[in-house]
Amino acid sequence: MNSVDGGILAFVPYIASMLVLFMPSLLNHFPKRRWILAICKVMYYFLSLIGLTILPAVVSDNKQRLIGMIIITFIASAFNVVATAGYAAWHIRFQPNEVRAYFLSSCLLMTAVVAGVLSLASGWIEDMLGAMNPAFELKFLIGLRIFAFILGAIDVAFLLLPREVEYPKMAVPRFSDIFAIPLKNKKFMLTMLVVFLWQFSCYCYDTQLNFLLANVLRIPKLYINFIIFLYSVCFIATTKFWQKFIQKTSWFYVYAVALLIVAPFQIMYGFVTPFNYVWLMLVVRVPQHVAGTGHNTAFDNFQYINMPIHDRECYAAFYQIVFNIGAAIGKLFGLLFDAKTMDWKYTLFGYTYESGKPLLIMLCGVVQIIIAVFIFAFRKHLEPDKNAETV
Repeated sequence: MNSVDGGILAFVPYIASMLVLFMPSLLNHFPKRRWILAICKVMYYFLSLIGLTILPAVVSDNKQRLIGMIIITFIASAFNVVATAGYAAWHIRFQPNEVRAYFLSSCLLMTAVVAGVLSLASGWIEDMLGAMNPAFELKFLIGLRIFAFILGAIDVAFLLLPREVEYPKMAVPRFSDIFAIPLKNKKFMLTMLVVFLWQFSCYCYDTQLNFLLANVLRIPKLYINFIIFLYSVCFIATTKFWQKFIQKTSWFYVYAVALLIVAPFQIMYGFVTPFNYVWLMLVVRVPQHVAGTGHNTAFDNFQYINMPIHDRECYAAFYQIVFNIGAAIGKLFGLLFDAKTMDWKYTLFGYTYESGKPLLIMLCGVVQIIIAVFIFAFRKHLEPDKNAETV
């Protein structure tokens, strides 16, 4: 599978995410949802892990495999949309605003540590499998996916632990309300513009970056994942600093400052080559990891920061739409840019690049600068009113 096919497949979940439009109406039919949400989450794990594992054994033609993967990924993502929307409305009750910064930081910390350790392990496994017999490699990967499904089942069990209290009684919102109500809230809409631009900047290059590092520059997977692992180290070292910084200033201010730190290094990322990756990736990624702790913590609260208590389902649905449309348009832009520039050749600092992927990486840094400038320019219109009742 080349980077264009990978981009097509990665685009599918964002198409499925548009089903979030129907979630307020759907979920309001179920005063108790815990088992419906659990079944949806289990189906998501089953299809994305077991279904995609079985597919290559059933379908041999590469084009038909891609179509099958697209269909399975779409159905799995649809189940996940239902589960994500339902769990968000359920679990937000256990995240009061006065402790939310610490709660979000704790979640990000656990995610960073687990992801960091697993990324190191997966990098070592992937490099090891490259030297193994293909038949054994296939069996090992199948076993790994089954193990991942078991972990997914454990995840569902933990998601069921919080007590499900009665949801606020409300009239089922009209389809038009999902757009009409948030559009009247200027602060919320400006926040959504920031969310859209951020999602675009993140997803316009991520598939192409992974392909570039592993398949074009041939950087060992273990080293790539070691760099990823360093995020968990930086997160542990700096998370309390960013929490205090948020408390002293604001979510938006911290986010913008962090982006101004990240952006120049993102532009430098486009100059990685097989000859300089050992030192340049460290120089680029470590400052990004440090600042990333700040902007990731701040960004996780953007869906709530200007969301009124009333009509919460409409605002939450609109946020998910913007969140996923930003990612989808970013993916689509990256896919089209990659397809158009696959044959480009140009030389910078003595190294000849053979596609436009590095330029796509640099573009992300430019968009991050634009976001930060926008926040500083319109900060008074973004910050919530002192007496406003928000989620």
